[in-house]
Amino acid sequence: MAIPPTPVSAQKPTEEVLVSADPRRLQEIKDKIIAAGDLPTLPMIALQVSRLAANPFTGMSEIVRIIRNDPPLTAKILRVANSAFYGMPRRIESLNMALVVLGMRELNNLVTCITVLKSFPMVDGSPVFDRKMFWEHSAGCGEISRVIATRLHLRLHGIEFTAGLLHDVGKIVLEQHLHKEFITAVNLSRQEKLTSVEAERRVLGADHAEIGAWLAEKWSLPPSMVEAIRYHHQPALANEHSVLTAVVRLGDLFTAILLETGRRTELNEELARDPAWDVLARQNPEIINLDVVRFTEELEENMERAREFIRLAGD
Repeated sequence: MAIPPTPVSAQKPTEEVLVSADPRRLQEIKDKIIAAGDLPTLPMIALQVSRLAANPFTGMSEIVRIIRNDPPLTAKILRVANSAFYGMPRRIESLNMALVVLGMRELNNLVTCITVLKSFPMVDGSPVFDRKMFWEHSAGCGEISRVIATRLHLRLHGIEFTAGLLHDVGKIVLEQHLHKEFITAVNLSRQEKLTSVEAERRVLGADHAEIGAWLAEKWSLPPSMVEAIRYHHQPALANEHSVLTAVVRLGDLFTAILLETGRRTELNEELARDPAWDVLARQNPEIINLDVVRFTEELEENMERAREFIRLAGD
């Protein structure tokens, strides 16, 4: 079953687009989160590595020296680098070797992912919002986004995995700081079969994509990642980084299909009419020939890779 992209103008509008966010309420939520004083900050080491990785004149020794200052982070990097997630033909014994084999961009992405997982650990919480399942979905989105980018020959330099992993990070922020309202929105979404964005906007006046993008900005993450997080439910609204946003959007939908089998028909219909197809078809028309059913079956193995990443990086 191949799903050809439909022009955005012909798309049946989703409720996510029809319901507008309340700018005043969004600002109130931000103010409340800041006032609480416990909004996780991205560790300085991740910010330093990110800045160095973006500088073409950075030497490998500078990045290695910074990461070595955090032995637990170093241990996790080597653990993930030597896992089935990367499937390296030989063992990576040191940070220097990891940097040579993985490359500066990939190592930077890995540092960001590991430090974010540390900031939002998989602790037991509300049965309505299971963090373990949340991170499984998030890692699945990252991994499937990587597969989509590879299949379509898109040069995204690995940032698609990180953007996919973080696409729903706003949900954790809302769960921590506006717990009652967020759980009400989750229950409303399930009871009335609403999208998460629509339910959150009805209850909160804002949604997790906006909060996640705001947090990404505060963490000084790349603008491409901020835009992908903000518009991963509405890829047609993305601007400069629409390709990354569309990749993450499809990664999100494919992951949901794999994990939420009870909603598979509903999700397949949503996938078939999503504007992300049109965005990506402009980059690579080959996508119109994608056999979605077969592709979904192939992705089962990638979900196992995603679970392996969370197991190793999130401990």
